[in-house]
Amino acid sequence: MKKPLILLFVIICLSTFLAGRNGENSVFESSPEDMTGDSRLYPPVEIDTFDSSKHPLRIRFHRVPVRGLVYEANTLETLLAFGQGDKIISASLNASGETYARMKAKYPEELAKIRHISNQEISREMTIAYQPDFILGWKSTFSPRRYGSTDWWQERGVNTYIVATSNHVVPYGTIEDECQFLDDMGRIFDIREKSEALINEIHAEIEFAEKSTVGEKPQEVMVVEVSKTGIMNYDDGWIVGDMVRRLGGNMPVKSRSVGAEDLLAQDPDVIFVVYFNSRHREESELFFQNVRFNSLKASRSQRIYMLPFWYMYTPAVNTLDGIRAIKKGLYPEL
Repeated sequence: MKKPLILLFVIICLSTFLAGRNGENSVFESSPEDMTGDSRLYPPVEIDTFDSSKHPLRIRFHRVPVRGLVYEANTLETLLAFGQGDKIISASLNASGETYARMKAKYPEELAKIRHISNQEISREMTIAYQPDFILGWKSTFSPRRYGSTDWWQERGVNTYIVATSNHVVPYGTIEDECQFLDDMGRIFDIREKSEALINEIHAEIEFAEKSTVGEKPQEVMVVEVSKTGIMNYDDGWIVGDMVRRLGGNMPVKSRSVGAEDLLAQDPDVIFVVYFNSRHREESELFFQNVRFNSLKASRSQRIYMLPFWYMYTPAVNTLDGIRAIKKGLYPEL
């Protein structure tokens, strides 16, 4: 009986969604009391992003989205930092409760404006039922097992945006890609002053860091993530690689995974260890306290640093903190 009931629910959700998109009660045409937040019009805004296949996609907005659906923590935190909580109908953090607690401590008022927040993924059926007018997420957001393809939503009048530095959408993620994301959010939500202020601060930090590290010895760096299945290596194709490079470091290891022997053989000057929450941080610290790593240069000089995931992967509003953390690790004396 479960499958027929689920199918019926999907049909009802889809029918309601299509009626809302095409009829008089469309999200784009509904009365103010039906809207979430401010639906002010503005001159057409065109934004360049990507579709599910990593192909370029240009989307157009005629008004501020008011029923946004946001996937993953940093994308949500960016909109909260920009004061756009009332434009989000649902957010899926796909993260630990600590992530939610961190955001609640920083943005209590904005977080309270969101109608629904989940620490896990919401279903595609629920996504349809929310009748979003904008979906913001990673490339993996728009997969068959999550929300479906960008084409499916675009055909139904819903703009979709994929963060360029997620899931290797761009072969080499850069700080400028994150600045472009911030600028895009500023244009879409008509808050250019806020986005430009943060972008200018990022550029000023990088310029200062580059000048202050001129003549410093280039640092050999590895960025790794410890899990139960092994050690993942982040190469210089990720945005953290651009942070390291811009600050005078070099990430020579290209393989996706490494073993303890590889770490010992490479023996980098600095090791950044990515963690997701406090428990993962403790486990990662214990891993590197093993006696077999005592011979590492980074261990002897106490230059094995814990690096929050949200500082180095699609960091968005946390890009500035990521740059500062990398700089402090590369040049502690500065």
